[in-house]
Amino acid sequence: MMSDLAAVLAEHRAAPFPSAVRRGEDYGSVCAVTIDADICGWASRAGSLPPGARVPLARAADRLRSSLPEFPAAGRPYYERLLVIADLALAE
Repeated sequence: MMSDLAAVLAEHRAAPFPSAVRRGEDYGSVCAVTIDADICGWASRAGSLPPGARVPLARAADRLRSSLPEFPAAGRPYYERLLVIADLALAE
């Protein structure tokens, strides 16, 4: 599972930020840039996350999941991949 997470994280890091999404703008209950940084940061430590860090990661994923319809359609695949990353990290 860790290799799946590493592969998806690498793919995400190599992808350009979606041009349809405005940097720093809130979509639903999340900031487009902050949610990306938060989830990637926590996920990069998967397997060694302190117990208290799992809760904010899960909350961030929940906020993103509920906010996804507010993102421009062209930018959603980027954030859908971010949800995959969060789910894989939480499964570790």
